[in-house]
Amino acid sequence: MVWSWDSALVHLQPRLAHGPDIEWPSARTNGGPLVCNPEQVSELSFETLDQLRQRRSAKWQAFGPDVIPAWVAEMDFSMAPPISKALHAAIDRSDTGYAWPEAVGEALAVFAATRWRWLLDPTNVIPVADVLTGVGHTLIALTQPGDAVVINSPVYPPFFTTVTNVAHRTVVDVPLVWDGVRHVLDFEGLEREFARPEVTVYLMCSPQNPTGLVFSRSVLVQVSELAAAHGVIVVADEIHAPMTYPGVEFSPYLSVSGDRPAVSVISASKAWNIAGLKCAQVITNDSEIAALLRARMPQEVQHGAGHLGSIAAFVAYTEGQPWLDAVVAHLREQAELLKSLLATHLPLIHCEQPMASYLAWLDCRAMNLGEDPAAFFLEHARVALNSGPTFGPTGTDFVRLNFANAPELLTEIITRMGGAAR
Repeated sequence: MVWSWDSALVHLQPRLAHGPDIEWPSARTNGGPLVCNPEQVSELSFETLDQLRQRRSAKWQAFGPDVIPAWVAEMDFSMAPPISKALHAAIDRSDTGYAWPEAVGEALAVFAATRWRWLLDPTNVIPVADVLTGVGHTLIALTQPGDAVVINSPVYPPFFTTVTNVAHRTVVDVPLVWDGVRHVLDFEGLEREFARPEVTVYLMCSPQNPTGLVFSRSVLVQVSELAAAHGVIVVADEIHAPMTYPGVEFSPYLSVSGDRPAVSVISASKAWNIAGLKCAQVITNDSEIAALLRARMPQEVQHGAGHLGSIAAFVAYTEGQPWLDAVVAHLREQAELLKSLLATHLPLIHCEQPMASYLAWLDCRAMNLGEDPAAFFLEHARVALNSGPTFGPTGTDFVRLNFANAPELLTEIITRMGGAAR
């Protein structure tokens, strides 16, 4: 199917008629950076520390009650009301069977059109349990034994193990480079490694985790042209994309690559804090790759999305934008607060200002805390952070901090860290 604005409206509106009213593309940003409308932003609900400690998720159970967790990518806000309502309704009707996630692809198409003016074909969307499952099985489907996959450290630690332990392929690391302001892609390094015959896939993290970098459209065009020149397929993990800050433009990779074969893996899990419900989407711009993925992905992978996850994802994409706008506005404020707190309490730590999401990459090299400052802060400040070296060799002397919390809690975290470092 050839997609246009008219065909998207004609095809998707009737299919989603049973759902909520949809805010269509003409009402939003006309292709520019997201601008939050204060009249449409919903109110966030912050839970107290005592309430948060009642949670049974990984973030709040991994450490003792004297530790403040600021590590794994979970947010500390109450659930978006439309999602909570839909999940409670499903439980009330004992609707906990197997997932039927066909509508999720269509809901994602609506969200992508309204948020990013990206027209994706829902028939090329494959629901899976989570992004890493989608990435791993995409690599298996599109590569051969002996192939190599390029990544850019510092990067989300499971990138390494998904390539090596799940897909059984070789990792080729082309680290990000510092341009004097922030980390950026090393295009000379990419071109050098793309030229190797065993390199067949580039696994890109966009927006980048842990640096918070959002690649400009021109950078993505350059990536697409370089990959096409060497016959490399780009697989883009875009899980943090919905949380791009106001004034920063996020370009979905598939909206840039044109007819050059590529794959995106996305989920509502991070933006709406529903990772435990299990529903992600593998998307391609190429019907042949879509057919290949469906033929080579095991059926249990293609049917791995959870039923409650599918319900939550559908509602997130179709009703969840006002709540998301509130989250994004708050996260940008938190990033500014973090900058101020570091200047006061930990002036030797450099923080690369994120452009999306809620993860801060803190450079602790000037503090001489050892190769893994996370161990120091856990022992002396009772604050749990992600260990920098797990993000690759360039992560030595770094930590990753999660600031998706209330301002008071972030202040307590940095105050504790500053006190321990004196």
